Amino acid sequence: MSLKAFEATFYDFITTDPNNCIYLGIEKNLGELPDPGKNKRITTQGKIKLLNKMLNQISQDELSFDEKIDYKLYRLYLEQERLYLELEIDNYPQIMRMPKASSIISDPLFMLFANDERDPKLRLVNIISRLEKVDGFITSYCRNINNPVKRWVEMELDSLAGLTDFFKTLLNWAIDLDFKNLPRFEKAIQSACSALSRYKAFLLNSSVSNNIHLGEEQMLAVIKSRGIELSPKELHHIAKEFTAKNQKEVLELKDKLINKYELDSSTSTEELQEFLARKYKVQRSTEDFSYILTRYKDEAQKIEKFIKERNLFPLNIDQEMNIIQTPSFMVPSIPAGAMLPPLPMRDGIKKSIIYLTLSENLLDEHTEISIPSMMIHEGIPGHHLQFSWASNNTSFIRKVFNANDLSEGWTTMLEDYMLDIGYSPMLADEIRFITKRDIARIGARVAIDLYFMSGNKAYLDIGVECDLSNSDPFICAGSLLKSVTGFVDERIQGELNWYSQERGYPLSYLTGNYLAWDLKNEFFNKFKDLNDADFHQRYLSAGNMPLSVLKEILLRD
Repeated sequence: MSLKAFEATFYDFITTDPNNCIYLGIEKNLGELPDPGKNKRITTQGKIKLLNKMLNQISQDELSFDEKIDYKLYRLYLEQERLYLELEIDNYPQIMRMPKASSIISDPLFMLFANDERDPKLRLVNIISRLEKVDGFITSYCRNINNPVKRWVEMELDSLAGLTDFFKTLLNWAIDLDFKNLPRFEKAIQSACSALSRYKAFLLNSSVSNNIHLGEEQMLAVIKSRGIELSPKELHHIAKEFTAKNQKEVLELKDKLINKYELDSSTSTEELQEFLARKYKVQRSTEDFSYILTRYKDEAQKIEKFIKERNLFPLNIDQEMNIIQTPSFMVPSIPAGAMLPPLPMRDGIKKSIIYLTLSENLLDEHTEISIPSMMIHEGIPGHHLQFSWASNNTSFIRKVFNANDLSEGWTTMLEDYMLDIGYSPMLADEIRFITKRDIARIGARVAIDLYFMSGNKAYLDIGVECDLSNSDPFICAGSLLKSVTGFVDERIQGELNWYSQERGYPLSYLTGNYLAWDLKNEFFNKFKDLNDADFHQRYLSAGNMPLSVLKEILLRD
């Protein structure tokens, strides 16, 4: 068995899911919905076992260095897929306690609407086909949801509330395009809405659970599957050390800024943050939030100009960013901002969508001194640039592998790095204060992720004074997050929503930050004649993989 033969079978495996095809940019099964049934899950589990058996038949001694890297990534990918299907809460599959039909249905529709370069009328045909299948999908999906988690039910109900407006947007789009089969489209929407109403009634009448914990053993499997070679104890220690260091830096910056603005010496960290949010509020020029979007786009251009002048990052790649307001049905799981990366298998320009969650209550999250860090993180040189390079890689698995520690380590490292090298010098202290205050979340994320997975409240102790007495895991976790970051309540709840569902992802931010800085230091200790641009080029051109694997590449002679 050769690795090339395995790759062909693997490709067939991941493209049997029609949603995967849309997310990867592959024109296959685009008018279908995934099969949510138990039999399909069992079949998929069997295919994962078969693929692992095929890997066992490959002689690693005969593989090149790059093939050995890809071999490791295939192993990890399959383990992540296995765990997605097999993680359990109280001896019952987690996916059957986590209702997510809303996103399974709507996210691909949004991709077909907003991030597909084919003829719009072809995309509308796919959309109608999918909408017509919602009724059968919901019938099967409800059979496979059992005693769902109360918080996740609430999240799902919030997401469902935004779908009606989204469907109207799709219909208006079809009308603007003079689509000839509007009656069929309207009928498909009506059928889908009816099925989703039935689904909503099902959720409202379901008995629910409050337990979200997987236990220590499954938590260890999740962490290992992400290629993270640190133990929970080590991760907790890193979180504790980071939080103490970050708090010290915040206090030093606070004293500096109090003196600069001649504020009362008793001004608290929270009061200073509120003062800066008011002082550097983006001047409103429109009734809606388009003026905020415009400000982000201007900042993106400013950052790119700064980078080009200094030749810091490889920008010799065809890429494009679309910055938009987060659609209402996606708001429950995107508390501030997010980035939808380029579709890895799509040829041509690498296009990303950057979502910004905007509301009157969240305007303090989008100020003149917070926008730079957000754009550095989500755009260039952050996620957008990293994923654009990864999707250009010649290796299939390095295009599609999910390596959160690599991507989040890259972006959180850049938030400091860009200020260190002189970006926005007139407001550097203000931006760094807000950034340090905001990035404090990544220490809390490790603690909360470990706690949400294991159920062990001791992980929440990272040296921060907060009330952890409540038996509700979300109240305890919210208390820690509030104490660490000072986020508004709306953002805190949004953060906790996705922490609870994306197992092992939240802890990847600090883990990646820690490992990325460590790798950079090791790189320059070994290659003293190279510079930052060399490190950035090698980091980005390697593709998607855990930092533990990237280390083998970057430190290779």
